[in-house]
Amino acid sequence: MLNMVELKSKTAKYIEQFCLLLLGFFLDGVIKSVFPILNRSTFQVSVQIMLIILVMMILRDPHENNHLFFYSLILGILYDSYYSRIFGLYTVIFPLTVFIVQKIQDYVPESILFEWSTYFIVLTVSLIYLYLIGSFLNLVMVDGTRFITDWLGPTLLVNSVIFLILYFILKKVISWLCK
Repeated sequence: MLNMVELKSKTAKYIEQFCLLLLGFFLDGVIKSVFPILNRSTFQVSVQIMLIILVMMILRDPHENNHLFFYSLILGILYDSYYSRIFGLYTVIFPLTVFIVQKIQDYVPESILFEWSTYFIVLTVSLIYLYLIGSFLNLVMVDGTRFITDWLGPTLLVNSVIFLILYFILKKVISWLCK
């Protein structure tokens, strides 16, 4: 049975984790606005800082991360409402990410290479899912080759650089939040 101090610290931990994810949510839009080079006519970059934070949180908090599923659902709805304006894209991607990463987290050692690889795979699958759904709904008017060269490649490159820049800071913050 939890005493009041443990309950308060657990509640504070959950609130702080949600706030960090919310910060990532807003940074995704801010970075895209501040750096217009990411939105060129020749290529598009989808900044995914919130996804970086989500993946790292799941990998750092292996025992009690069921709340991350609900956070990802809420933030997926917000993401769809605010960024994509098509309900169901990120509402599916983020909870699915939580589910998949939870299943493999025991096999991912805590190192930059393995965590980046996990994020890279999750991001790649997410982008392909977005492209396939967009193609199915006739929202995307580019072929597979242009998708890879004009959207997938630049997005993976930019997000990998962002991951490397933020990794050590996020590792410390998330490890502290997951205590």
